[in-house]
Amino acid sequence: MARVLLPDAGVRVRRGRRRDLPQVQSLLGVAGGDRLARYFRRIVADLGSDFYVAEDREGAIVGLVSVVYARSLVRGRLSATLDGARATPAVLDGLLAFAEERARRRGCARLTAAPDPEDGALRAALVARGYRIGELLVTEIAAS
Repeated sequence: MARVLLPDAGVRVRRGRRRDLPQVQSLLGVAGGDRLARYFRRIVADLGSDFYVAEDREGAIVGLVSVVYARSLVRGRLSATLDGARATPAVLDGLLAFAEERARRRGCARLTAAPDPEDGALRAALVARGYRIGELLVTEIAAS
């Protein structure tokens, strides 16, 4: 998919690339390393997910959105889950609309989101877009 302009936010959205890692790390506030670089390469290459970045006019990454897809036996079609999104409020709404459209184009009728409880900006943006709070059961599984 070619770059998409979000006119209200003044940014362009494009698929994430391997060379975006340093800016993505900065945006997410995470430390780097070889393990993260390998993991990031896999995410960017994975056709079972959508990872897009928003660039300003100078080419700086000012936002990102990630959606993961899985075939659902129960739903009988693809299911989409918002993996995460980061941006300023003006850009965030456009990225969420973009993610919804991508999921729709891939045949999903629903996009679920489980934002981090501490990510008030994302939670507020989702509620403002009409997302409703439902029942979600979550457990943390320690890596072995």
